[in-house]
Amino acid sequence: MILVTESEFLASFLCIVKRFAMLNFIKKYKNYMIGIALGALAGFLYWRFVGCSSGSCPITSKWYNTMLYGAIMGVLLASPGSKKQKVQSEENN
Repeated sequence: MILVTESEFLASFLCIVKRFAMLNFIKKYKNYMIGIALGALAGFLYWRFVGCSSGSCPITSKWYNTMLYGAIMGVLLASPGSKKQKVQSEENN
Protein backbone atom coordinates (compact mmCIF):
# COMPACT_ATOMS: atom_id res chain seq x y z
CA MET A 1 0.00 0.00 0.00
CA ILE A 2 1.37 3.38 -0.99
CA LEU A 3 0.83 6.14 1.50
CA VAL A 4 0.68 9.68 0.20
CA THR A 5 1.01 12.58 2.53
CA GLU A 6 -1.50 15.36 2.49
CA SER A 7 1.00 17.86 1.12
CA GLU A 8 2.00 15.52 -1.74
CA PHE A 9 -1.66 14.98 -2.62
CA LEU A 10 -2.34 18.71 -2.53
CA ALA A 11 0.70 19.45 -4.68
CA SER A 12 -0.32 16.89 -7.32
CA PHE A 13 -3.91 18.13 -7.26
CA LEU A 14 -2.77 21.74 -7.83
CA CYS A 15 -0.54 20.58 -10.69
CA ILE A 16 -3.52 18.93 -12.37
CA VAL A 17 -5.70 22.01 -11.85
CA LYS A 18 -3.02 24.26 -13.36
CA ARG A 19 -2.70 21.96 -16.37
CA PHE A 20 -6.45 22.07 -17.03
CA ALA A 21 -6.46 25.85 -16.59
CA MET A 22 -3.66 26.16 -19.15
CA LEU A 23 -5.49 23.89 -21.60
CA ASN A 24 -8.66 25.97 -21.23
CA PHE A 25 -6.63 29.14 -21.79
CA ILE A 26 -5.09 27.69 -24.95
CA LYS A 27 -8.47 26.53 -26.25
CA LYS A 28 -10.05 29.90 -25.54
CA TYR A 29 -7.32 32.05 -27.13
CA LYS A 30 -6.05 29.66 -29.82
CA ASN A 31 -7.15 31.89 -32.71
CA TYR A 32 -5.46 34.93 -31.20
CA MET A 33 -2.20 33.05 -30.63
CA ILE A 34 -2.21 31.76 -34.21
CA GLY A 35 -2.91 35.29 -35.46
CA ILE A 36 -0.01 36.70 -33.43
CA ALA A 37 2.39 34.02 -34.68
CA LEU A 38 1.39 34.30 -38.34
CA GLY A 39 1.33 38.10 -38.24
CA ALA A 40 4.77 38.29 -36.63
CA LEU A 41 6.13 35.83 -39.19
CA ALA A 42 4.60 37.84 -42.03
CA GLY A 43 6.07 41.03 -40.56
CA PHE A 44 9.52 39.50 -40.34
CA LEU A 45 9.33 38.18 -43.90
CA TYR A 46 8.20 41.60 -45.11
CA TRP A 47 11.15 43.23 -43.34
CA ARG A 48 13.57 40.64 -44.70
CA PHE A 49 12.51 40.69 -48.34
CA VAL A 50 10.97 44.15 -48.85
CA GLY A 51 12.04 46.28 -45.88
CA CYS A 52 13.38 49.81 -46.00
CA SER A 53 16.88 50.31 -47.34
CA SER A 54 17.24 53.96 -46.27
CA GLY A 55 16.32 53.35 -42.62
CA SER A 56 13.91 56.30 -42.55
CA CYS A 57 10.73 54.22 -42.60
CA PRO A 58 9.22 54.18 -39.09
CA ILE A 59 7.74 50.68 -39.25
CA THR A 60 9.90 48.73 -41.68
CA SER A 61 13.33 50.08 -40.73
CA LYS A 62 13.81 47.61 -37.85
CA TRP A 63 12.80 43.95 -37.76
CA TYR A 64 11.16 44.12 -34.33
CA ASN A 65 8.95 47.06 -35.35
CA THR A 66 7.73 45.17 -38.39
CA MET A 67 7.13 41.99 -36.38
CA LEU A 68 5.18 43.90 -33.72
CA TYR A 69 3.07 45.61 -36.37
CA GLY A 70 2.45 42.25 -38.07
CA ALA A 71 1.49 40.63 -34.77
CA ILE A 72 -1.01 43.40 -34.04
CA MET A 73 -2.50 43.06 -37.52
CA GLY A 74 -2.66 39.28 -37.05
CA VAL A 75 -4.60 39.64 -33.80
CA LEU A 76 -7.00 42.08 -35.40
CA LEU A 77 -7.62 39.76 -38.33
CA ALA A 78 -7.97 36.70 -36.08
CA SER A 79 -10.45 38.34 -33.72
CA PRO A 80 -14.05 37.51 -34.45
CA GLY A 81 -16.66 40.18 -35.05
CA SER A 82 -18.89 41.29 -32.22
CA LYS A 83 -21.71 39.01 -31.11
CA LYS A 84 -24.26 41.60 -32.16
CA GLN A 85 -23.04 41.47 -35.76
CA LYS A 86 -23.17 37.67 -35.76
CA VAL A 87 -26.74 37.62 -34.44
CA GLN A 88 -27.87 40.16 -37.03
CA SER A 89 -26.25 38.24 -39.87
CA GLU A 90 -27.91 34.99 -38.71
CA GLU A 91 -31.31 36.70 -38.55
CA ASN A 92 -30.95 37.97 -42.12
CA ASN A 93 -30.37 34.44 -43.46
